[in-house]
Amino acid sequence: ASLIVAVTVVPMLCRILLRSSRTPRWASVASGLAFAALSAGLCYFVWGGHMPGSLPWVTTFAAAVGFLVGWWMSREKIRPMEENPASRFVLFLYAGRLRLALNRKLLMLSFPALILVLGAGAFVGLPTVLYPVEKVFATFGADLNEVPGYVTAKHTFTGLKTDDWIALDEGSWFYMPSLYPAASFSQAMQVLQTQDVMIQAIPEVKNVLGKIGRIESALDPAPAAMVETYVMLEPREKWREGMTEKRIWEEINSVATLLGVTPAAPLQPIEGRVVMLQSGIKAPMAVRVYGDTLEGLGQASLAVGEHIKTLHHVNAGTVNPDIVMGKPYLEFEVDRQEAARYGMTTMMVNQIVSAGLGGLDVTTTVEGRERYPIQVRYQRNVRERMDELRQIPVVTPTGDVVPLERLAKITTTWGPGAINSEDARLVAHVAFAPSGAAGDLETVEAVMDSLRAARESGDLVFPQGNFEMQAVGSFQNQIEANLRLMWIVPCVVLINLLLHYLHFRNFPLALVVFSGIPVAAAGGMIAVAVMGVDMNTAMWVGFIALFGLAADDGIVMATYMRETLARRTIRSVADLRDAIYDAGLKRIRPCVMTTVTTLVALLPVLLSTGRGADVARTMALPVFGGMLIEPFTTFIVPTLYCAYMEFKMRVGFEDQVWTDADDQSGDATEPVSSVAA
Repeated sequence: ASLIVAVTVVPMLCRILLRSSRTPRWASVASGLAFAALSAGLCYFVWGGHMPGSLPWVTTFAAAVGFLVGWWMSREKIRPMEENPASRFVLFLYAGRLRLALNRKLLMLSFPALILVLGAGAFVGLPTVLYPVEKVFATFGADLNEVPGYVTAKHTFTGLKTDDWIALDEGSWFYMPSLYPAASFSQAMQVLQTQDVMIQAIPEVKNVLGKIGRIESALDPAPAAMVETYVMLEPREKWREGMTEKRIWEEINSVATLLGVTPAAPLQPIEGRVVMLQSGIKAPMAVRVYGDTLEGLGQASLAVGEHIKTLHHVNAGTVNPDIVMGKPYLEFEVDRQEAARYGMTTMMVNQIVSAGLGGLDVTTTVEGRERYPIQVRYQRNVRERMDELRQIPVVTPTGDVVPLERLAKITTTWGPGAINSEDARLVAHVAFAPSGAAGDLETVEAVMDSLRAARESGDLVFPQGNFEMQAVGSFQNQIEANLRLMWIVPCVVLINLLLHYLHFRNFPLALVVFSGIPVAAAGGMIAVAVMGVDMNTAMWVGFIALFGLAADDGIVMATYMRETLARRTIRSVADLRDAIYDAGLKRIRPCVMTTVTTLVALLPVLLSTGRGADVARTMALPVFGGMLIEPFTTFIVPTLYCAYMEFKMRVGFEDQVWTDADDQSGDATEPVSSVAA
């Protein structure tokens, strides 16, 4: 659409509008009054509700500004670029610097080289980038780390951290702690209600909705000890000064972590559901332990949890291993011979136990559209006293009344609260959250490396059997995205280089224009590092957009430089520099306008604060930082192109630029003269 408008609409509008105005004075006054009425009406009717106290003064000011704009537009005259104040100011800043760059090329190119080094340092860390330099100095007996201020300077950029694949601020938190599997449903309800009251007392919390239990569906395997609390936050304007999402979460965790409740990992509602559907865990990341027996899994998960707590990459308070064998059970083993004496089968004894303790639905009550089952079972005081269960009287078919202990042996044992499986194997999870010392991918990699090393050294001991470990969590989305970006980003860069070559049909010139892309990318990396943005998919999308914009000024410059050289008679290096200098002055204004309009267009995105604004800012920040550095291409392209052409001229290579000039002079065999650089 932009191309179509530029080719068809813009020339027509230029033909109509780009002319000096000969409007009479009365028409200029009428134009000013029309603009004044328009601006005053917009101010009064559109923005009047936002400034009731100062509305008359603001409306008067808007009318005055509108009148001046209308008067100025009707009296505008087209002036040459040399007479335009803005153009003269740009030329004043650019001309002397360009002449210096053409005469002192190494000095000029040292600035973009420094930007490239800082950009690489922002990406992987300045200590990593400067390590080869330190080794070179070390061979001569010098230690750069002893230079005052060097260590502090090189730790300005320590490298970008990796984050989740899309860091979306949902404006709410999903609080999912775990109770001990032995907790009863009434205890879990009491904990849930207490937590809701304490969380609601936080000033930044708007609403709290707690859920416990599950529906009668195999698709919802949530146990009774699994708490799910949705915490909706107030708008940021109502937060206390200095409060952030992280600090609110820490306060939620501190007030709601009661006795017997594990701390929860930071999750948001949508993020939490995606993680649970994808990995079956309720934390950003976890170690999945595969095993053959439930008892072995319980021991292995506890051992893994104890080891993870010692790592500085992990927040030790969020480590939550699955308690596999942590739920108490009452087992009733029927005495078949004793039951047969009273005319009862094993099924009859089991039915009595099931109906008396668990309940038996005997009928259903209908109340309008609602249906409620009616259950018959022992009273609560009988069911809750485990020591008296053995004395519960049972009426046998023969009419005898005997205690339950005569018909069945009652014992207590520990068993699983839930049985989980993946890939046809039993699994247990050890959930944890990163401490912030590194990014998500770096944290997971460090944890898994430490676990493997500890198991090989014997520090981490598992029971006998086949046990394996695997890292799971939301970071898997970033890994999948990185695998795609590993070929998408290079393809985008190569496509840009191919388009440059197809445009110029000159590979060295295409490389000169292409040089603006790595410099702009370095500027984007510096901006991302300075703003503290983590590395995720949204950031790389912004860099892909930057690669398409970074070479615009270079293309404009290189195209006009080539046309200028074709028109000029080039016989010496001085002629070459003068031609490139003049071409740069003619094209600096459109280059500056292109860059400024791009930067201004990105400001609303960078300043936005609504839902999803954090993702948009992450995509826009690399483009903004790269376009701030991109004006360097107006020096890099002329300098590199001039250096390339001077090299050809000094070595004696032929080029159409000076070959045509020699043909016109009729002295093609005379050597080309040059001046000293």
